Amino acid sequence: GIVVQVNEEDIFHRLGVVGKAPRGAVAYKFAPRQATTVVEDIIVQVGRTGALTPVAVLTPVEVGGVTITRSTLHNVDEIRRLGLKIGDTVVVQRAGDVIPQITEVLPKLRSGAERDFRMPTKCPNCGAKVVRQQIAAGEAGIRIVCTNSRCSTQQLRSLRHFTSKAALNIEGLGPKILGKLFAAGLVTEPADVFRLTAGDLAALPGLGEKSAANLIQSIQSRRRVRLPRFVYSLGILHVGEQ
Repeated sequence: GIVVQVNEEDIFHRLGVVGKAPRGAVAYKFAPRQATTVVEDIIVQVGRTGALTPVAVLTPVEVGGVTITRSTLHNVDEIRRLGLKIGDTVVVQRAGDVIPQITEVLPKLRSGAERDFRMPTKCPNCGAKVVRQQIAAGEAGIRIVCTNSRCSTQQLRSLRHFTSKAALNIEGLGPKILGKLFAAGLVTEPADVFRLTAGDLAALPGLGEKSAANLIQSIQSRRRVRLPRFVYSLGILHVGEQ
């Protein structure tokens, strides 16, 4: 693609920045490459806020040198907008050359074996009741949410968010180690991270005494962080990195 920007340094700086994007520049990208594939199934994932998100399981297809097997469908409204059924042939692309996205359904290629998708009435992870929750105006602002605040998937994803690079940025505490700690019952909420000892960590498979000591040091070094990082780490709805 190509980037066009204001050719006057003073004006460029006065226009400011939103996130990492300067207002004085705009990027024009080439049209994304597309391919057709089949939606073999639609599964539901549970996020850290409890929101249930439908995800399309695709027949593997190569788009721009990358094999795509899944694509998020965001919510039920997006499925309705597309008119998507399980078994449909669809057009996929990589939004921004990164994120897999279904852009179109090809109904003329239907065989009659396609079936409608329905959101579950219970959380696919913990079995708790799900409810419709209004988080913004209009139909697009409605989401389906698991009502169990102790749902293990929500807890683990919240922990990953809390320790992520944009939040507390605890070096060495990646998803794999965090998953092992959670499975062992050593951490279930963010505060538990700061209660860990070298002995707790050394007992984990694949983590030696020295690695455990280094990780504890890394955790303790994040007891004091800048306020924006701390607020972001809490995962408050509508409160993002910026």
